[in-house]
Amino acid sequence: MEKLLNLDSIRLLLGNRSAILGLIVIAFVIIVAIFAPYIAPYGPNDQNLLKRLSAPNQEHLLGTDGLGRDILSRIIYGSRISLSVGAISVGVGVLVAIPLGLLAGYGGGLLDDIIMRIVDVMLSFPSILLALVVISILGPGLFNVMIAIGIWSIPLFTRMVRGEVLSTKEEVYIEAARSIGRSKFTIAIRHILPNCFAPIMVLATLRFASAILSAAALSFLGLGAQPPTADWGRMLSQGRQYLRTAWWFSTFPGLAIMFTVLGFNLLGDGLRDSFDPRMR
Repeated sequence: MEKLLNLDSIRLLLGNRSAILGLIVIAFVIIVAIFAPYIAPYGPNDQNLLKRLSAPNQEHLLGTDGLGRDILSRIIYGSRISLSVGAISVGVGVLVAIPLGLLAGYGGGLLDDIIMRIVDVMLSFPSILLALVVISILGPGLFNVMIAIGIWSIPLFTRMVRGEVLSTKEEVYIEAARSIGRSKFTIAIRHILPNCFAPIMVLATLRFASAILSAAALSFLGLGAQPPTADWGRMLSQGRQYLRTAWWFSTFPGLAIMFTVLGFNLLGDGLRDSFDPRMR
């Protein structure tokens, strides 16, 4: 039954045009990030002060910035930063939240109360404020941004995993596993955790988009990737003083952020619609 359900879910996903569009956008960004040295026409930090703030032309398709660096090349290399931030921060959230959610949902009792009260405290902080608190402790920098966004993701994944565990542990096959003497650890890992993979995948895809957007916001404030690293949020911040005279400086990095985030959101919505029977 589960295999048929999975096949049905995959068919629904492949029939979802928005999800396929999102997948195409994501695949394009990933390919660009992987082959950045071969695609970018210039190095991300190559300067030509004689051509600073040049409008888009045949030599520089998206123009140049205030130091004469090619914006297209910096956007291409910036995709590596954005995808790395999303992958590492979501990975931190998932790896920490899975054991916490299993302990809270399957263990119950005092342990559940302690874990969920900590989660509630973390969720009471606005997301960007929690990230700022973590960065103020660790200091600015790209790695610290990844950790901050990862910590911010932990309570969301923990609550979701706990909810899935609470609903799954009352199923008949879980009772059957208990009746034949399976240990709690075996039941949690082999029977309960696999049922959490689909919702984890959906939330991870949506959180990937939020992580990219949050990293761009923190870099815009000067707390993320530091110069001369090519970072989309940093490029937006540097180009804001030239909005009237060099609109391309901020516009193209902003479009890169928009389309990448949109791609992950479209794919995440498609995964949710396909793997959640209540959405069909």
